[in-house]
Amino acid sequence: MAAHFNKIYPSLYLKQLRISVWLQDEAKWRAEYEGNANLSRSAKKVCQTQHPEVMEMLDLWVSKAMADNILLTGKVLCQKWKTFADLIGVPDDKCLNLSEGWLSWFKAASAASEIVEEERLCIQELIKKHGYQPRDIFNADESSLFYAMPPDRGLSNKQTLGIKGKKICLTYLSTTNADGSQKLPPLVIGKAHKPWAFKNKTAAELGFLYRNNAKAWMTSVIYQEWLLNWDRALRNESRKILLLQDNFSGHTVLESLTNIHVENFKPNLTTHVQPNDQGIIHCFKAKYHANFIHCAVDLYKSGVTPSQIYDINQLDAMRLANLAWNDVDTTTIQNCWHKANILPDTINSSSSSTSPSVPISSLIHTSETHADPVLQAEKLVSNALDELEATGALQKSNCMALTELLNPAMETHNMYKASDKDIFTVVMDAKKARETNMEGDEVSNDLAIPAELGPTHKEALQASLLLWEFVSDMDSPFARNLEVMLCSFGHRTQDTGSRYARDGEQ
Repeated sequence: MAAHFNKIYPSLYLKQLRISVWLQDEAKWRAEYEGNANLSRSAKKVCQTQHPEVMEMLDLWVSKAMADNILLTGKVLCQKWKTFADLIGVPDDKCLNLSEGWLSWFKAASAASEIVEEERLCIQELIKKHGYQPRDIFNADESSLFYAMPPDRGLSNKQTLGIKGKKICLTYLSTTNADGSQKLPPLVIGKAHKPWAFKNKTAAELGFLYRNNAKAWMTSVIYQEWLLNWDRALRNESRKILLLQDNFSGHTVLESLTNIHVENFKPNLTTHVQPNDQGIIHCFKAKYHANFIHCAVDLYKSGVTPSQIYDINQLDAMRLANLAWNDVDTTTIQNCWHKANILPDTINSSSSSTSPSVPISSLIHTSETHADPVLQAEKLVSNALDELEATGALQKSNCMALTELLNPAMETHNMYKASDKDIFTVVMDAKKARETNMEGDEVSNDLAIPAELGPTHKEALQASLLLWEFVSDMDSPFARNLEVMLCSFGHRTQDTGSRYARDGEQ
């Protein structure tokens, strides 16, 4: 049925799941219609939106403008609509008459606060209708991470002094389920096909799910590939799930999915109803920045100059991000889902007693058991900044405020730094993907940059012996465990070095 109406009204993007819920309550809707005496029986026929791609571009631009605190007026909206119409090539005689009525309709459609509760109730009805359990309800959303941005205003604003890569971005797709029992490995999107830090190894060999394009953006091709792979894995488990997502143009869904039912949130509501936006992504970024700052502290203490302690390659950043994502615990995830208030009451009361699988340490707290996980994550960053200030590498007057560090304007969403042309390209690519309903062949011609040679086996062995001597006088369980690891490392390094030496002689 959804396919039938989408052919007639392509701008509506109706989902079969939503239609099924409407049909289930058909009697209720008919009764309300018949019982409402004030309802006009002579309503005009509702026409679908003309030029839906232009409206989609305008909707994305409005989200970008709101993030940039741009004052939106009727004149600005009309001018921007015409800009996107020109990019598509809409003839002047086919352009909409952008009247006050159109402006009122567009502003009403963008007024999230008036329809948040309706959206929550609709999602709750979907969940109850199909009987999804918390473990089988997922939310996926992207966020951009500027992984080398220093917390020092004096450095982050300078283009000299050897400060490299401060605006290099990775996009992370974060996916969690409602009871916090499952977090999918993040999908990472970068610009380079083979980053030099990978040293000619593939991302899979390094333990990452990684894709790339020129903008480090999520695209329909990447998203569809990810969905198909996940759907295949779920099919092997004989498991069906509900995936909730925002209406971003790159989130194009294939009809061939068998075990994933996808439901889009209504536009402009994700800050209210999307669990990932209630603190999950915020905690992930806070924990990453805390790790990053601690690394800077260690580098400074080892003698590295302040201008270089924030230098980090993509592989090391991805490893730090993995640590941060693994540290987003079950309690955080559950709290954020509850805050979104999109789960039926029966599920909300039962999911808190679910025995989580990741990580078990998240259930062990001391006096901070009931503390806000978001505040706890922010506290980690504050403590790391205090430690950095104490070394003298960061001056208090230059230290970024916590909000500025964790929520910089350029890190809100990849789309928020897009030009009009970028928005046009993304929307038209998504339109093409919907029309063809198939994956494209995205081929990258990027070549790996030759990597610098790493330490020799002899140098690595010498370093392990130096560490052994350093911890030998320490009296702690940590020191004893490290000694065991260093002993094993030494033997392995000697064996590997001998084997390479024999291979070289042959």
